Amino acid sequence: MNLSNRILQGRGYVFNEAIAAVEEYRRTINEGTVEEVNAWISDDFIGYFGYYPDRDYEIYRSEHYKTDNIETLALYEGKEPNWNYIDLARNMRSDNELIVSAIVDFSLKGVKVASVLAMEVFRKELGAWKLYRQHMEKYADV
Repeated sequence: MNLSNRILQGRGYVFNEAIAAVEEYRRTINEGTVEEVNAWISDDFIGYFGYYPDRDYEIYRSEHYKTDNIETLALYEGKEPNWNYIDLARNMRSDNELIVSAIVDFSLKGVKVASVLAMEVFRKELGAWKLYRQHMEKYADV
């Protein structure tokens, strides 16, 4: 096996590892505690959310986002929140970063209440995959 094939094979392993981490993150946001969800957030996280009815967008840094997660998930308690991801594209943009685009349908008690177009970057930091960047825009009226 030549060097370029070994590099590609290694990237395939990293890609599969990254995808498995993303799937675990998605299980965590649907089934885990807010502490488990926040453990996935990079200290360098930046999020841009453009789906609010009362403003154009909100930009979040790591600590603000984690605090907002605590408040938001408390509001959803007993309402069976569910985030359903439909991936559009996935690519390793470097050896330690996976970029994913998806349509995310959000429901409460089985009723879809929002649909967004998401772009997320997961970065491997100190051996663990973390949500590093997130950009969400309203995708469709529900």
